[in-house]
Amino acid sequence: MVNENTAQPSDNLIVIHPKGEFVAAGTTSFVERLPSGDIIKTPWAGDVREEDCRKEIAVEAQVYQRIGEHPRLIKMKGWDPKAHTLMLEYMPNGTLENYVRSHNKQISQAQRRHWIAEAAEALHLLHSMGVIHCDVGPHNLLLDSDISLKIADFSGSSLDGSRAMVCPGTRYRAPDPNWKPGKPPTVEEDLFGLGSTAYFIIMGKAPFDELPDEEVEEKYLAGEFPDLAGVSCGTVIGLCWQKEAHSAQLIRGLVDKLNLEGGL
Repeated sequence: MVNENTAQPSDNLIVIHPKGEFVAAGTTSFVERLPSGDIIKTPWAGDVREEDCRKEIAVEAQVYQRIGEHPRLIKMKGWDPKAHTLMLEYMPNGTLENYVRSHNKQISQAQRRHWIAEAAEALHLLHSMGVIHCDVGPHNLLLDSDISLKIADFSGSSLDGSRAMVCPGTRYRAPDPNWKPGKPPTVEEDLFGLGSTAYFIIMGKAPFDELPDEEVEEKYLAGEFPDLAGVSCGTVIGLCWQKEAHSAQLIRGLVDKLNLEGGL
């Protein structure tokens, strides 16, 4: 006799078939480290977004295939179009966000400026190939064994003007009172995220870190940003926030100049 009160599996049960050591999980996929040391990203299966997750990870593979190998890009080790799994090289120092939070007091100003220059170089690479990242932030910048920076996670990115599948977090998202679903993403929005990322790198915390998201959104819409007086790379950050940077290449040049001068 069947007990009608016995819990039954949900039709929306998320299915995970482990392939290695669990590393992280996102909205599109979960990440594991294989015995070989490489990383594998597998789209979520069994939930209402399964087909979207497969499409988004396919976009990520397309970005890697389009750009090829570059010092600012994680190396793609393999792509299985049937399983929609993406294999990538492992970044031993993790995300820039976690690294800065853990080592903030030990990081020199020169190293911080160098990371900003590398982040700008990474964005220029993407933009020159028709890719807008759409989720620029320290959580999507990874560090290799030499703490060199590489950009990652293109599952929500826009290719050649396509609709973005993701949007940045509140502190990395450009204010836009006219935003509506389906509005094409812009280079300036990526650069705004770069400005907030640069602020995080220099200050060791996100803009308005102490405020709730709703209040940050209100300040951004009113054109209010953290005070940059005396902040290293403050001019560069301000250009990004005011949408006056126009290109990541310009930002890279300005930061390189600051590195040579060793100043603000």
